[in-house]
Order: sequence, then C-alpha cells, then structure tokens
Amino acid sequence: MQILRARSAIVFFLALLLALVRPSYADNIQLHEREIKAGLLYNFLKYTEFPESALSGPSISVCLFGGDPFGGYLDHTQGLTVHEKPISVRVISSAGEAGSCQLVFVNAGARDRWGSLASALSGKGVLTVSDFDGFASSGGMIEFTRSGDHVGALLNMDAVNAARLHVGGRMLRLVSVVHGGRG
Repeated sequence: MQILRARSAIVFFLALLLALVRPSYADNIQLHEREIKAGLLYNFLKYTEFPESALSGPSISVCLFGGDPFGGYLDHTQGLTVHEKPISVRVISSAGEAGSCQLVFVNAGARDRWGSLASALSGKGVLTVSDFDGFASSGGMIEFTRSGDHVGALLNMDAVNAARLHVGGRMLRLVSVVHGGRG
C-alpha cells in the first residue's frame, strides 16, 4: 500500500512537472514566432518597391489593424529606416485610417473586417499582411504560415501587382508565390 502511494505521488509529481514545462515551451515558441514575424515585416518593407505617391509622407507607416499581436517586438523597428524614411508603428481601428499606411498587418481577430478593409485599399500602394488562414486567397498580399516550428509566408503576386507594388528577388526568397483571389 505504501509503495502504491509513493508511486502515485511520483506519477502526480511528474505529471505536474510536465504540465509546467509544456506551457513554458509553447510560450517560448510563440514569443520566438512573434519575433520572427516582426523581423519579416521589416524585410517585406525593405524588399518592396512602392509607387512614388505611397512614399510622399515623412515616414513609412506600419499599421496594425485590430490590435498588436507582436507583443512589442515590432517596436524595435520604430526609427529604423526603409526607403530613406524612418519607420513608425501604430495601431489602427478603421479602414479609413489604413490608406495612409505603407504596410497594414491585419490581426487575425479582425478577420471579419478584412473584406471592407480590402475594398478601402483597392488600387492603393499598400502592402497587406496577415496570419489568418486564407488571407492570400481572399486577396491579401502576404499570409504568414506555420509548419511545426517553421514560420513561412505566401505571397499573392496578383494582389501585389494590382496594388502597383513590385517585389524583387530578395523578397521572393522569403516567400512562396501564389496567384489568385480577389486583388
């Protein structure tokens, strides 16, 4: 009986330890993923050529539509320069605000508002990025993907061309190109 209690106590302790370790590992992967995505957004800006009219402001605006899913990692890009202009990062809540941005990241929580945002940005030189499934096929330009611990991206070339943007070879090495969706 004593042996069974001791064995039960050990099994309980190991289960508790495993439960404590697993969320920590998952949290580390998620933090790492946020950091990678923030770095990729910077590279997407760097390797995208925008129409002259889209670069008329004093800075390059990265706008987060529907909140900041990056946990502050995108703040490290504030003040860095791209296309000879400093980057500014801000959260926006309406489609009307998005027209003054060079890059709009659509938070997965704002997925239901993507259609109206896409309509508002149609034909404007704004790079759109998100991480919800189906973003690229619904007319978004860059969709983050995840396979295991690997973060990747799909680039909807038709949507990029419709916005009069141009992506070069360096960008194409970071993504998998797809075609289609409304653009």
